[in-house]
Formats: sequence, structure tokens, C-alpha cells
Amino acid sequence: MELLLSCYDYQYEFFDIAREFFPTSIDNTAVINVNYKTIENLLTTSIDINAENGKKHYDLSYEITPIETEKKRCKLALYDALSSYFDVSLPWGCLTGIRPTKLAYDLLKKGIKLANISSYFKNNYRVSQEKIDLIIEILQNQRPMEYGENFVDFYVNIPFCTTRCSYCSFITAPLNMVKNYIEPYVDALIKEIQFAKQIIAEKCLFVKNVYVGGGTPTSIPTEQLERILQNLNFPYAKEFTVEAGRPDTISKEKLDLLKKYGVTRISVNPQSFNDDVLAKIGRSHTSEDTLKAYNLAKSYDFEINMDFIAGLPSETLKSFRNNIDTAIALNPHNITVHTLCLKNTSEFALSNKNIFKTSLVEKMIDYSHKMLVKNGYKPYYLYRQKNQISNLQNVGYFRGNSVCRFNIESMEETTSIMACGANAISKRIFHLEN
Repeated sequence: MELLLSCYDYQYEFFDIAREFFPTSIDNTAVINVNYKTIENLLTTSIDINAENGKKHYDLSYEITPIETEKKRCKLALYDALSSYFDVSLPWGCLTGIRPTKLAYDLLKKGIKLANISSYFKNNYRVSQEKIDLIIEILQNQRPMEYGENFVDFYVNIPFCTTRCSYCSFITAPLNMVKNYIEPYVDALIKEIQFAKQIIAEKCLFVKNVYVGGGTPTSIPTEQLERILQNLNFPYAKEFTVEAGRPDTISKEKLDLLKKYGVTRISVNPQSFNDDVLAKIGRSHTSEDTLKAYNLAKSYDFEINMDFIAGLPSETLKSFRNNIDTAIALNPHNITVHTLCLKNTSEFALSNKNIFKTSLVEKMIDYSHKMLVKNGYKPYYLYRQKNQISNLQNVGYFRGNSVCRFNIESMEETTSIMACGANAISKRIFHLEN
């Protein structure tokens, strides 16, 4: 596909829209020519689409509201033309941002009533009613939100795993290749944590939640993990999460250690209960290993999250339904359902193989939402990524009162984050300036 622009002011936004209609391989070639101009409050976008089956021309005009920008209107015009040409309506329309719920919060701050959120997303972004309902439900499940200039969440990154998954683009490395780097990494990380704690004390900041991610933190030796946990002593933190995502890294020794240092939440991430899928994506565990690890962890009274990915190669609709049904039977506190994302530096993206059955992914996501809600789970946070299969989303579900506060606060950007470790990103939130 070729996208020809009359100017380059909005090229990246146009590319984002075009990619949504060509998520994997392209069987036919289309040449799209976009010309646009602004005359006071009227924006006219002229779009020609040439393909093997002929040429079509679209002239689309929109009034620009005070809130909306010319750029967003151009994106909408291109989306409408492509949607009409290919006779396809995408569930999130031309909304390409990663935080749809944050956009909804911003609209509420600007004075738009909750009752009008639906029409706003539909008219300005062509978001489907189903996704709008999801946004509104999540807003309601996140209440009440906490704000404060002196609040901070503390994040620590441990970039080691037992193996590297084929879909992964994180800065991480398999343990057998980097064993000699673990101890010096932990030494440097502890120094950084100590410096961060000095800043927290000097600025009179209050640590609300602690989150240790990766990688897989529980993949490193127990003694090195303990050295890190010893330095994460924030006695008033409401929530202390450690990702133990790989079932093959979960042992009684590791769980005893996590409980000793006050960890309240962990993850046991199957990604799939289909062993063929696990082998294809490079996981070094089986579904049976996951069940054993989960049952062991459950005896420690942690709040437990389980992750699944819709759209993995070799995953059928039947096997994905089994993933969700099995998870519901296990009854963890949280279940997070991701849509596969073709991340630029992942093995999947680099190999450029068309191995994804995109037509099934939306059915997988629909099934997971239907069954989780039916069995008492509620959605409490969502985010989206570029190059997600079928232009979908990632959603976290909870039961009872067991939401992960760190997930909400980082995604909605309500709390500053002090982050330590390789590829860990700190974030300062200024509430007065939004």
C-alpha cells in the first residue's frame, strides 16, 4: 500500500490509521492520495483510492469543534474513506491512542457530561457502542480515584527471564545467556533504589504502591531477589506487587520469600493452556506446570493475576475458550486478557510471517468479556498498543475489591512514578496543569 500526502504535517497520524486496515500481510495493493486544506472552521479532505478493482474518490467535510483539532479531523476523514472503501468498521474507529479511558477523564474535566461521552466517541472517533460501553463501565469501576502531588508509586524493573517469548520486545534476556550479569545488575539496582529513596525522603513523598516487574523477577536466584526486596521497605504502601509470571520460576522458596517481605500481589501467567501454543511462542513450561504453580501460590493468600493473549499462533477459538473457562474455574482475583501486538523488535515482527488468524481474535476477545462478566468479573483498566491484531485492546478484570491500584494509576496517569532499573521510566504528574 502507498499513502501519498500533499503535505507531511500529519503523516504519522495518517500512517497509524492506514496500518489499522493492513495489520499483517497485504494481498492487494492500494494507492491512497490525500489532499487537505483548512478554510476557517471548515476542513475538507479529498481522498483518492486506487486499487486493482478501480478508483474511488471521497470528499469529506467536517466542522471543527473547539475541543477537536484539525489533525483529529483529518484522521477521521481518512478513516471514513478507508472504512467506506473496504466496507469495514473497526471497533475503535480512528482512535489510536493507548489510553481511551484517560481521554474520557479529560473530556469530563472539560465539562462534557458522562451521558454525552457516548455520542462524543461515536461522532468524533467512530468508536463502536460496545467499546464505548466498556470505557464507561471501567470509569465507574475505577471510582473513587485518588489524586495528590505528594503521592508516588515505586516501580522496579528486573530484565531477566528463563526464555524470551516470540512476541516480546522488552529489554530482557534469557538467564542462561546473562548469568554473569545478574549480581552486578542487582548491585547497581540497589544503589539506584537508595538514591530514589533519598529523593522521596527529601521531597516528603508518600509511596502508595510498589511494583516489581520485568522480565520475570522470580527468575533470578533467591538470594539476589531477597537483596532487592530488603530495600523496598515502604511500610505504608497499600499494595506490593511482584510479577512471578513464569510458572517455571515459582517455588515454595520464592513464595516464602515474597510473603516474608510483605508482597500482597503476584502474577501467575499462563498466556495459554494449550501446550502447542506455549512451545511455539518459546515458553519453557506446560499448562500442567501452570496449574501446579497456581495451586501452590493460592495457599499463600496472595492476590493473584493471570494473563492470557488472544491471537497467538496455533491458538484456535476452541482452545482459547478453554483458556478462559479454565481460568474462571481457578478463580484468581484478576484476569487480564491481552490482544497480541506485533511489536517492532519481537521475533514475530522480525520474521514477518503471516501466522495470525485475525478473523478469530475479535471472537476470542468477545468470548472472554462475555464469560468473565457472566462469572462475576468486572473490567477495571484497559490500554491499547500500536499494531494490535484486529485493532483491539488489553483489559484487566477483577472480582471482589481486588483491583490492582498500580495498574489504574499508571494507565490513567493519576500518580507520579519513581522507577528504578534498566528501561524503567519515571513519570512526574502535575495535576494543576493536567
